[in-house]
Amino acid sequence: MKSEAKVFANKYDSRESWLRAATNVLRPYFSECGLDLPEKIRFAIAFPSTGRTGKRVGECWHFSASADETTEIIVRADLADPVEVLGVLTHELVHACLPADAGHGKQYKAAALALGLSGPMRSAMPGPLLQTRLAQIADDLGPLPHAALAIDRGRDNKGPADRPKRQKARMHKAECEATGCGYTVRVAAKWVNDVGPPACPVHGPMTVDLPEAAESSDDEETPGEDV
Repeated sequence: MKSEAKVFANKYDSRESWLRAATNVLRPYFSECGLDLPEKIRFAIAFPSTGRTGKRVGECWHFSASADETTEIIVRADLADPVEVLGVLTHELVHACLPADAGHGKQYKAAALALGLSGPMRSAMPGPLLQTRLAQIADDLGPLPHAALAIDRGRDNKGPADRPKRQKARMHKAECEATGCGYTVRVAAKWVNDVGPPACPVHGPMTVDLPEAAESSDDEETPGEDV
């Protein structure tokens, strides 16, 4: 007899509705552990405030930081495994139950351990028993309507939005040669070649550190550098 492939239908049409449903399933468990989740929570799979280069995979904004007093929970956009996402969600939901200044201190640790989180509190993730619970929740919820974003490639596949800026002209150091002056500026090779070097207000023409092959057309795009 030919076996039929198992079909997984999306029960939820948005990432937020999936995360909200997961939170509602977790509410009774939080209550059993003595933790009361706020009623007003918004959810997003997006970028935390530290951006792509930070190590933060989730973030909870306390309701006191919201204009309409709603707790905001963000899960990092390059995560897509449902159980991993639920682990991050659980970590952030603990923050949602505590005062804004609780951080990862004693209050957080007591709550996290009661729920079954383990490891260093700043990066606490589900232990074996909680992991099993979250895996069952993920299975019951069905597919997470999200795919990991390649944030290292950026939205246009040309690199991340925070990649170094490009500048039109490479700037070169010009300095006054007078003993004890120390006056320095930066200038493009084009202007040195076409007009001449800049002048120190006190001692006159300055020396510019130009490479031998520098030409007046030095206005092509080059990677940005610290000038």
